[in-house]
Amino acid sequence: MFWHGRSMILSPIIAVGGMRAFAVSSKHHDGRIMAKLQRLFGLRPIYGSTTDGGLSVLRGGLRVLADGRYSMCISPDGPGGPSLRVQDGTMYFAKMSGAPIIPVCYSASRAKFMDRWDRYLIAKPFSKINCVIGEPVFVPRRASDEEFNQIKDSLEKYMVDMVHRMDAEFGYAPIEQDSTARSFKKAKREKKKQG
Repeated sequence: MFWHGRSMILSPIIAVGGMRAFAVSSKHHDGRIMAKLQRLFGLRPIYGSTTDGGLSVLRGGLRVLADGRYSMCISPDGPGGPSLRVQDGTMYFAKMSGAPIIPVCYSASRAKFMDRWDRYLIAKPFSKINCVIGEPVFVPRRASDEEFNQIKDSLEKYMVDMVHRMDAEFGYAPIEQDSTARSFKKAKREKKKQG
């Protein structure tokens, strides 16, 4: 599991680690371009998101995890936010399959942050890349709603702290939570009108 704004280096990290995996990709143009790039490193796409094709993603992902030969790569705040928030989909994958969630994050010494809701990080050539892979997190199949939410909140806090800490090492401002693609575009339009 990785934040949406940190998906650029995901494919090489997976490839270097020797993992075989599927990645959940948006059906939109940007998502399909990313899926083509990820294929170069051996990642296979499952198309959909929480707002478009979520049920088919869940079914397809559970089949992949039940097979046992592949992992699933998911950004819990994609494709449109809110940023740095763990949505329920990733948690349900773990709960229904028994597979652990492994949080992954990276930062780069020389980076460009895109003017987007997720402040998408592009690592510049010859950057030093720091990558952290967290301990596996399990969601019990019989977890109550309260336990489910406690695990989700704890995981979210860990991943937010991780990305803020890693970015601070390179002197970057912390990424804000709760930004969405829709609100970001609206704010940009209003700012443009005001001149």
